[in-house]
Amino acid sequence: MKHLKIEGIFEKRFEKLNEAFDMTRLHFHEDDIRIFRVKVKKTAACLELINAAKAHGHPVKFPPKMAKVNQLFGEIRTLQMQQNHIQDRIKEKNIGSPDAYLKFISDQILQHMEDIGKALKGIQPFKKEEDELMGLLPQQLSKEAILQFVRSEGDKVEKLLEPVFPADKSFHEARKHLKNLLYISPYANVDMTALSPYKLLSSFEAIDEFTKVLGKFQDMNTALDCLSRSVPKIDAGENEKISLRQLQKIWVEAREAFRAQIYDELQKITASGRTAEAPLAWVVM
Repeated sequence: MKHLKIEGIFEKRFEKLNEAFDMTRLHFHEDDIRIFRVKVKKTAACLELINAAKAHGHPVKFPPKMAKVNQLFGEIRTLQMQQNHIQDRIKEKNIGSPDAYLKFISDQILQHMEDIGKALKGIQPFKKEEDELMGLLPQQLSKEAILQFVRSEGDKVEKLLEPVFPADKSFHEARKHLKNLLYISPYANVDMTALSPYKLLSSFEAIDEFTKVLGKFQDMNTALDCLSRSVPKIDAGENEKISLRQLQKIWVEAREAFRAQIYDELQKITASGRTAEAPLAWVVM
């Protein structure tokens, strides 16, 4: 892949990212935030591919200002999802509304919105960082480098999921590596059957389905972590404490159900065996 094509990919990625950002900061809707963060992750995955292929030790870093804004948007979306989790469960299970906790969440969201406003000025707040990054892109990206990156991501997933009982963090890390493969797939033109560590993860469709299960598990872990970090900071009455304990119990049960589903999937995946170490038929790029 020549420099002109690499440059074109990143120009398009930044164009889509900035469009998503403009929509997101207009209303801070949860789905707009999700779309913006996906655009960020796709761009970051392309950068990881570039850095893995670079011969020298100076990586092309993701723009710091954009990374900071993405982090703040992530905090907002986590809190918005927490609001949704709570509202769904109190309706479904007839649980008393944890009003002090909900107010705390709303206040945190407003604070993060203010922080984003302070961090960004102007119509194109990322333009300078984007221009600097474009100037650091390599002259070319070889087919062999792309192949090695894809195989490396698969090997990392295999190592993370190798234990009988992988740690929760391992599920999260494995999902990130699998997502990297999905995000670079439009540009890589690779045959996953020759690269995946497992036959049942040898297509982008299969990888996508497995990441969805891992994502549901991570959502419950995030909800529980958010609850445990926030509750000590609020003044909850006895009735609200009961409601919060009920929510915690429901989320723990849901998380463990997803964990069991992951174990079932893992058993099938590992039993499917490794894919053949076959040569790769490359599309001319």
